[in-house]
Amino acid sequence: MKVLIPNVGRRGYLVRYLKSISNLEVQVYVSDCDATASGLYGNNDGYFILPKPVDNPRKYVDTLIDLCKRVGISVVIPVIDPEIAILAEYKKEFESNNIFVSVSSKRVLDICYSKQRMNEFLKTQGFLVPRTYDNIPDFKLAIKDKIISFPVIIKPIYGSGSVATYKVSTMEEVESLFTEGSVIQQFLQGDEYGIDVFNDTNCKPVRCVVKKKISMRSGETDKSLTIYDKELQNLMIDLAEKLGHVCNLDSDIIRKGDDLYIIDLNPRFGGGYPATHEAGVNLLELVLKLAKGEQIEPQFGNYTENLLVMKEVAVVTHKLSK
Repeated sequence: MKVLIPNVGRRGYLVRYLKSISNLEVQVYVSDCDATASGLYGNNDGYFILPKPVDNPRKYVDTLIDLCKRVGISVVIPVIDPEIAILAEYKKEFESNNIFVSVSSKRVLDICYSKQRMNEFLKTQGFLVPRTYDNIPDFKLAIKDKIISFPVIIKPIYGSGSVATYKVSTMEEVESLFTEGSVIQQFLQGDEYGIDVFNDTNCKPVRCVVKKKISMRSGETDKSLTIYDKELQNLMIDLAEKLGHVCNLDSDIIRKGDDLYIIDLNPRFGGGYPATHEAGVNLLELVLKLAKGEQIEPQFGNYTENLLVMKEVAVVTHKLSK
């Protein structure tokens, strides 16, 4: 089986994880739009420089399909949000060429990629979310009525990786940093968790791994501890059934007292996936099984607990041709 991780960036560890699957013969290819992406130059079976997806989505999709057909790639596992949105739109074209792409439906992506739509969906389904405002007058009124208080978070409606996200403590900062396309959100002080919940192609949950976050770096989980928490697991299985995503969902939860607030949903393999994998739950292998049409039996709680997983800085070199 030949697999492609497009726009691999710095996620060379995904190649290592895929190639370590013992019961499958897997060839792993990678691509990126940047020739200096470190993930291109690891232990893969080939790398390619492709156009930037958002510059011309139609051209990118045609280029990607042609590459898959030429090399014989049958599985594509995208890992960045802009590309996932594009590939989901053209998913049927990939399927008609016998290429399995691990993306959810447009409906799911529309919910996950907009902070407003995500909060609306979660509230209608009975989940807790931070108080959120999309304009300053409503926020000022909420401050006056003591519905919300400082500090607060300003973040883009559409965004990932904590880009353009600020914690602010005064109205002057709000008025300075808030722009059209942003939201002002309640700051929640509590324990934060990253949870991977994996659905099969029938949108049924089959795996769930809970990790307590210890530290973040550049918007990604840097250190985490695997734990077993029945309440969090049941919450995420319930959400997975109601959301109906396919393959992995990387979710962020904050526990404040007895309440569990959902603050982010990422329908992909996120920066916290290594902890899930190292704890003994190989979700990449499940993607390949789904691509082969295999059924996956649900199995929850069967992973190594109290496993501290930390990322380190690695050095990658590659001799470029002149």
